[in-house]
Amino acid sequence: MFNNIHMPMIEETLKTYLSTIPDGNLKQAISYALLGNGKRVRPMLGITLLESLGINPLPYLNALVAVELIHTYSLIHDDLPSMDNDTMRRGKPTVHIAFDEGTAILAGDALLTDSFYLVTETKALTGDEKTQIISILAKKAGSLGMVLGQIKDIESEQKQISIEDLNLMYELKTANLIQASLMTAAVIGAKKDIALYESLGYYIGLIFQIQDDILEYTLTPDEIGKSKSDELRDKPTYVSLLGLDKSRIILNQYTQKLNHLIQTLGLENTSIHDQIKQLLTRKK
Repeated sequence: MFNNIHMPMIEETLKTYLSTIPDGNLKQAISYALLGNGKRVRPMLGITLLESLGINPLPYLNALVAVELIHTYSLIHDDLPSMDNDTMRRGKPTVHIAFDEGTAILAGDALLTDSFYLVTETKALTGDEKTQIISILAKKAGSLGMVLGQIKDIESEQKQISIEDLNLMYELKTANLIQASLMTAAVIGAKKDIALYESLGYYIGLIFQIQDDILEYTLTPDEIGKSKSDELRDKPTYVSLLGLDKSRIILNQYTQKLNHLIQTLGLENTSIHDQIKQLLTRKK
């Protein structure tokens, strides 16, 4: 999906992080979840944004990859029997299936906590920048962000909710970590535009999630590499609430708003613009 020019540096940073964990079942479970077929959307966006701002991302990789640890933790916990009860993720059995439920919970706990440690270990950041980034990550991941989105997701099962409620759930569950990645890069290279990058992340996340609804409706589990848990658990989606055609129309409307923000930020024809275009034309 993505131009993979940045993938090796992301994978190497993840492997370096894994090397700090003592050998054992916990490390095996974290490695199993973290390495493999992940798209690396969030760190990729942060890296390419810095490049588009004329800043070398290499000294900041730990901080930029921290959001991938949070994302992976969220997937492990979302897949648990008490949540979505998914059996396949990234084309392979979910962590609680490959290991056990207790190990999966602890692997997620470790990834969330270690993400903040990665930020503190980014020597190129000032103390104030570390504090600001940790604050962003905590807000976007915790009870005001992604976790709140997950509880709304659970509460929405087998219910008819409004499209406004669905948008809020998608903002919290999906857009928040994309916002966190872009805002982290903005703390480093564009402090005055942090609010605009937060808005940019909102539209990217919403478009990404609507695409996900459309792909889950039109593709098989093997084609998308994960279980169709939304359908199995009778969760509301754009397609279930509005139908396929109207979902595609709204997707196009949000894309136009996104393109306007890209123009406002002066990011047209930059590497971040190219990455966003690749992301928003994905086929799985």
